[in-house]
Amino acid sequence: MIKLYGTSISNFFSTAKTAFVEKAVPFEEVPIFPSQESAILVVSPMGKVPYIEVDAKILTETNVIFDYLEEIQLQPALYPTDPWAKAKVKELIRVVELYLDSPARRHLPSVYFGAPVDQTAYERVRPELEKGVQSLKHFARFEPYVAGATFTFADIAAYFQLRFTNLHTITVYDWDITDEVPGLGEYLKMVGERPSVNAVDSVLQKDFAAFRNRD
Repeated sequence: MIKLYGTSISNFFSTAKTAFVEKAVPFEEVPIFPSQESAILVVSPMGKVPYIEVDAKILTETNVIFDYLEEIQLQPALYPTDPWAKAKVKELIRVVELYLDSPARRHLPSVYFGAPVDQTAYERVRPELEKGVQSLKHFARFEPYVAGATFTFADIAAYFQLRFTNLHTITVYDWDITDEVPGLGEYLKMVGERPSVNAVDSVLQKDFAAFRNRD
């Protein structure tokens, strides 16, 4: 059985986990935090989660895990068969990861661990996020899904990465990005009601609340 390593409070772990659930691929969840300890770096050289273990071999990076799952479990298909449509799904995944999740992540010490807001990050991150929001408005279709008429890996990525981003923008800037993108709030609500997404997100929210309220 495939082993999925990571922590339930990680949005990227939850992204990968939802893909397993949606695809109905059996897996064993192995709780582990991202770390720079040697035991983690030997298998995940950036110290990141998630990663998977298949027959004692390791595969890292959420997008690569998506591709692997699509190859080993053809149905339900979470990429379009048309090459252009498939590329557009991957484009959207990169947009939400690179231009929204990634800059917001600079505030993670404050949002997750209660550290003071870094003033340099405070000043530099918001302009980056504003550009990311404009990029999302350009690429997202909401017809009703982010890449078009069918549910894809882009919806899984968008749901967890955009909610992560919005948690940070609300906490640090009192800025709800769902107010900036027409249809985004309704879209996130719809995707959040999907059984696979809801099952994983419920655990994330419960465990994250406990993490933030820890002594």
